[in-house]
Parts: sequence; structure tokens; C-alpha cells
Amino acid sequence: MKKIIIIGAGIIGLSISYYLKKNNFGSFDVVVIEKDKAGMEASFASAGMLAAQSEFEFYETFMDFCIKSRSMYPDFCKDIETASGINAEYKKSGMIRPALNEEHETHFKQNYEWQKNHGFEIEFLSGDELRNIEPKLSQKIISGLYTKNDGQVNNRKLMEALIIVNKKINNKIIENTEVKDYLIKNNKVNGVKTKNGNFSADVVVNAAGAWSSLISPKLIPNFEVKPVRGQIVSLQANKKILDKVIFASVLGKGGYIVPRKDNTIILGSTVEDVGFEKNTTKEGINSILKNCFDIIPELKNLKIIDKYCGFRPIASDNLPVIGKTSIENLLLATAHYRNGVLLAPITAKAVTEIIVNGNVLPEIKDFGVERFNK
Repeated sequence: MKKIIIIGAGIIGLSISYYLKKNNFGSFDVVVIEKDKAGMEASFASAGMLAAQSEFEFYETFMDFCIKSRSMYPDFCKDIETASGINAEYKKSGMIRPALNEEHETHFKQNYEWQKNHGFEIEFLSGDELRNIEPKLSQKIISGLYTKNDGQVNNRKLMEALIIVNKKINNKIIENTEVKDYLIKNNKVNGVKTKNGNFSADVVVNAAGAWSSLISPKLIPNFEVKPVRGQIVSLQANKKILDKVIFASVLGKGGYIVPRKDNTIILGSTVEDVGFEKNTTKEGINSILKNCFDIIPELKNLKIIDKYCGFRPIASDNLPVIGKTSIENLLLATAHYRNGVLLAPITAKAVTEIIVNGNVLPEIKDFGVERFNK
């Protein structure tokens, strides 16, 4: 039986471990090693948006990858929910991108045109048409985009479910154990070195998010993943205020509003290059509140119940790093930046295909680490 070590018990690591074992039960002994507690870093501090279309300002092939992963979500969640008994609250709710001024409107008209030209389902609507969909939207909104196929999942519920299902199929999750280095002999990985001792393995998958390139740094040429801090605010309503996700970011500026089933509303987010400074700031929280209050003024009346932050893992070209390395049996599945939750299903499928059959799926051919050496 092959022994697989996965570094990182976030949504990427636990999705890989579950997908691998579920589809090949009896073939693998899977151990997930986490430096802190499972699911408590970027996967915890996410809003769970599945913004495969709304996230993009112009077309790139990466968008096709995101849309394919979005299409996997109904079955992905149903399978995990059935096995765990936890409702991950997946919802194809649709997503609104509101324009507050003529500059936004011009940009969204261009966005609408190229998305339609590529065959994507999208609508450009007037402010009144958007308010017919979401009556609480501000009167300042003059128009915007509506993508009915984007949506959300409750990332914390999904992580809870993934932890349960991994344990049910006898995948071992080792917490509070930081991986420092790979164990390598004759250019082949055979385990990892941690503060709590060494662990042997036939295959190692690095899914450590923002900490990925801190393991045996410089071993993989030009491989670097940096943390980008995102601050988030949670509000509590006593009734349903909105149904759709509001993605109010335009060219990297703005925010988002994500309504939950329990009437919690998630507001985000900052984009900050501050290393691993894990704290919220008055300036960051106030900027989030201002951006979101401009979109839905009624949010001003709600109580703030939490403020928190997380570290999005980003590579130099903003694309994920998925696939083989120059070290035999050492794989990478990291740098998903703002799309870790969205890309969990397709990443799990791609990494499993490499481990089981040695095949690199066409969908990830552009995301190999070797691209940084060209």
C-alpha cells in the first residue's frame, strides 16, 4: 500500500486526501500533516464565494479552469454532505456586480461583451432591474452585471464536513506538526522532516498554502508563494436581507457581501502585502464597512459579531501551482490565491490523477512550477 503525505489540512489538502482515498480505497495510506489546527487558516477566513465568472475583469484561460471546477461543486458537496451528515450550504445563488458610477458601468459593459462573445451566461442590467432582484441595493447603483451560475458554499461547514469524511475513511490528520523539510534521496522524495520527527512516504503533496515555499526553501528553483492578508467582517441580521452574493470589486477595488443561511452576512475584504502579520486593523475594517454600506445601506444597522483575517497564497503570476516537480514523487497543489475554495474539486481530481496514473491532466498544463524557469 502506497503511503501518501499531504502537507496542509486546509480545503485543498483535505479535498485531495478525500478524493484520493474515496476513489481508490485500499490502495493508499494517507496522512495529512498540519502545522496548526485543521481548516483554521485561509480556509476558515474565506467567504466561500464561487466566483468563476465574477472574479474576472478580462478573459484568460484560467477562467475556463475555474468554471470547470464550479461545475463540479454540486456533486462534490452532495457526496461530502451525504458521507458527513453536514450541510455545507452550497448554493448557486447568482452573483451581482453593481456599478456605482459611469466608469464602473463602462467597464462592466465591456466585461459583458467579452463574456457573451465567449459563450458565458451573463446579463447586463439597469439599477432598477438589479433592485428587482435585490431590493435592498442602494439607489446609487446605476447598473451592473448578473451571473446566475456563480454562487457560494459555507466554507466553515465544508471544512467541518471534510474533516469528518477524511476520518471516516481512515485518513489520518496530524495537527500542530510543522513540516520543515522534505526527505530526499537520489532526487526522489521519501518523506518529510517535522519538529516532531520524520515521517516516511512514497509520495508527498505540498498543499501548505501561504507557507508552501518555506519548506526546504530553494530546493525547487524560482518557486515562491507569498501571503496576502485579507481582513473580513461578520454581521448578524435577525431576518433575511438579501439572497445573492454581491461582488462589488472593480479592477481590484471594492468588496463583497455574502449572505449566509443563518442570516450572518460576511463582508470583505482587504488585499494587503504585510507578510504573516495576523491581525485586523481599524483602517482595514473601516474600509470594508464603507465599501459595503455604499452598496447596501441597511447593513449599517447590523451588529458586528466578528473581525478576522487570513493569508491568501499567491505566486508571482497570480496563478495556482499544481503538478509535478523536478523531485520525483514530490507534487505541489498551492497558490490558489482568492480561489482556493472554488478550485478544491478540480485540484483534488488533478492531483489524484497524477498519483494514481502518473498523468498530468490538460487542465493543469499551464500551472506547473516549471513555468517559473522559462
